[in-house]
Amino acid sequence: MRFSMWKRVIFRKIKEIKDLSGGIVLYAAQSNPRVDAEIAEKGRFQTKINSNPLGSDLITMGLPFLFASYAAGLGIAPYFYFSPLSTFAALISAVIWLIFRRRRWSSSFLLLTFLLTGFSLYHLSLNPPADGGHIRAYISERPVAIQGIALNVSSRYPDRTVIDLDTERVVLKGIAAPVNGRLRLYLDGPCDAVLPGDRIRFHSRLKAPRPFGTPGEFDFSRYLAFRKIFVTAFLPSDRGLVKMPGPRSNPTPLIAKARRHIADAIEAAAPEETSPLLKALIIGDKGSLSPELRDLLARGGISHLFSISGLHLGLLALFLYTGFRFLYRRSETLLLQGPPIRVLPAILVPFLLFYLLLTGNALPTRRAFLMAAAAALLLLGRRRTPPLHLLVSAAFLILLIEPLALFEPSFQLSFAGTLGILILAPRWGRSLEGKPRALKWAGYLLLTTLAAFLTTLPPILWNFHLFAPAGVVTNPAAVPAVGFGAVPLGLAGAAASFFWPWGAEIFLGLASSLTSAVMGLVEATLALPWLSGWKIYLSPLQLSAVSLGCWALLLPSPPRFRLSGRILPCAATGLLLLPMSSPSTDLMVTALSVGQGESILISGKGRHYLVDGGGLFSDTFDTGERLVAPALARMGVHALDAVVLTHDHPDHRKGLVHVLEHFPVGKFWSSVPIDECHPSIRQVLLERSIPLVRFPPGWTVAAEHPEFTAAVFVPEAEKADSLNDQSLVLYVRSGENGVLLTGDLEESGVIRIIGNPPPGPVNLLKLPHHGSRHAAPGILIDRFEPDMAFLSAGFRNHSGLPHPQVVRGIIDRGIPLFRTDTDGTVRFTGTGEGWSAKRWERGLFR
Repeated sequence: MRFSMWKRVIFRKIKEIKDLSGGIVLYAAQSNPRVDAEIAEKGRFQTKINSNPLGSDLITMGLPFLFASYAAGLGIAPYFYFSPLSTFAALISAVIWLIFRRRRWSSSFLLLTFLLTGFSLYHLSLNPPADGGHIRAYISERPVAIQGIALNVSSRYPDRTVIDLDTERVVLKGIAAPVNGRLRLYLDGPCDAVLPGDRIRFHSRLKAPRPFGTPGEFDFSRYLAFRKIFVTAFLPSDRGLVKMPGPRSNPTPLIAKARRHIADAIEAAAPEETSPLLKALIIGDKGSLSPELRDLLARGGISHLFSISGLHLGLLALFLYTGFRFLYRRSETLLLQGPPIRVLPAILVPFLLFYLLLTGNALPTRRAFLMAAAAALLLLGRRRTPPLHLLVSAAFLILLIEPLALFEPSFQLSFAGTLGILILAPRWGRSLEGKPRALKWAGYLLLTTLAAFLTTLPPILWNFHLFAPAGVVTNPAAVPAVGFGAVPLGLAGAAASFFWPWGAEIFLGLASSLTSAVMGLVEATLALPWLSGWKIYLSPLQLSAVSLGCWALLLPSPPRFRLSGRILPCAATGLLLLPMSSPSTDLMVTALSVGQGESILISGKGRHYLVDGGGLFSDTFDTGERLVAPALARMGVHALDAVVLTHDHPDHRKGLVHVLEHFPVGKFWSSVPIDECHPSIRQVLLERSIPLVRFPPGWTVAAEHPEFTAAVFVPEAEKADSLNDQSLVLYVRSGENGVLLTGDLEESGVIRIIGNPPPGPVNLLKLPHHGSRHAAPGILIDRFEPDMAFLSAGFRNHSGLPHPQVVRGIIDRGIPLFRTDTDGTVRFTGTGEGWSAKRWERGLFR
């Protein structure tokens, strides 16, 4: 059966799932009998439940169980391949539940249905529609002309623009064809002429988003798929853009114009150092935040204050409600219609919707808006519901509509933080009963901060590898200053900028001063001992331990087991956090996929040696921070016995700086003294007191272990024709298995290796210089006759490496060749029968 056919089947299943929305609403609308005393109203609600067996089953079972099952299906999906059988199994399970839904055991089939539905929807969401008219069909090496409507225009630090557009037409070889689908266009430089709704045209080569294939990397393809984007393009400047004449096609330019107007007013009223913060705070524009400023906010634990979320929406609702209530109480007619607490929340919904759109429609704000809108409707209908019901219902509805939202850090942090506040803050707040009002208010603020900190710690460590204890100290002061000072002043200034520029300048200036004071507090707090915040790269096992310790606090415990119910998870967390060595005694060589660069990990029974760290020529992407360090953490590497720099080229050196800064490193191996190292390497070696080991020319045994022996070959500098030929060569042997890592040697360097062979067999060979034909790899192949060969290169790199002639020569010799550009990260494991190779696929080496 064709895949498109299965896709129609799953869409029918989606419709069935959406029919559950009635049950979800009923769950969210469950009344608190202490609040709702109207018997007739209760009777109508109970009748409505009983008339809907599906909703009744939802309430009997509990929506959290269905939500957990659906989320679990989404969570396990990245580790497995998709099969139409999973969709078929979901349909069969649903049919069984519908037939036997009156039986108690039928609930397990309902849970299985949601599990398989989540699994299927994840995979379907990662792929564009199967029709041939999608823009993805025109991906090739040949540039095409694209016409489309701009959906979103945003800036990126320091001077870059990103445009998301809905494509309409492509022109290839003079032939125009209609297309559909979204595309993301990157421009180097500003682009002030284009607004959302403008029809634009440009000429570029189309690309499909593609991950590096490295453990722990940020899944950029999934990030774009969540936004329904499956194609990207690039222009060096906006001069290649042409605005087509005609009216704009949608009303969003009004909001875009308002955002740009407010941004201009902020830049005019606020100093350069605080204007990016005010733009993030008021209109949700974080594109102007520099990496240094983002790092300061993150380590200070106040990033959430400058990322539009439920806090900001709630504050706006509070300010609007206070103002409207003042007017409402002065109308006898309105008071006769109903109390303000029941009527006003529904009136505020359109204002909150406008604020949601004005600030970029971010996931946390969307979650808060859904909860606020649901609460307003329930109040209007004289219903009240526990906030936890609303939270679960909002999360479920978002994931039913957008399954990939589960993997968005903003979704995880928003719901985890809100869950912690709703459960822990009231529980801990009981200890403040009877205290003076000021002390009680300060205590609640501190407890709320601590609750949010603990429940958001696991997703922060997973996504950002950051531990920021300063947030517990800074938030009790920063939240009131920003929430009740900078936010209302900023919103007042934004509104006044349209009709009262002088007043807007005053309001925005005051907001800027408050923001500057908050940042001063953060900097002072970070200067205190143990509060500066630091990067922590935890293994999956360690992260599971942290999650267990933090989230165990959310579970209710009977009084007699309350103490043990808290101590045992914390003790398990402490034990699992202890560094543990790898039980494997086999020698492993892992070639990390780091683009057009090179990084290789040598491991054996808990000993790890990192050879080079990769490095792109772009200064905005740190391969060490984004690829190498997360990969080491996912593979359970907590410390490195030695870091090896084969030669000082950016594609080998740049990624090592971050690793040297954040991992315990025993030694640094180099062919040059510390005075000749690159300044970035020299600085971190001196700051962290990492000893540099310089080897003499020729072969030297660098490390001997029961599991393996490592030897280093250093060419004589005066005989080397280039820096590539000065590459440090590493040979590692375990039993009859030996691997030779040749750096970026050229032909003359290769000839010297042939004349000075390594002290043992070579049955795994890393081709020199990314597979360049000028490195004469055929000489090495003929001399050592390895069982396998591999090379590191970037996908479709501008250097054209590996050279086709080299690849053809390896294949003709019948030697398996593994490439990081096409295979991703590859792990070679030494066995008694040679080497076995596995690729990193779907979260595992397979």
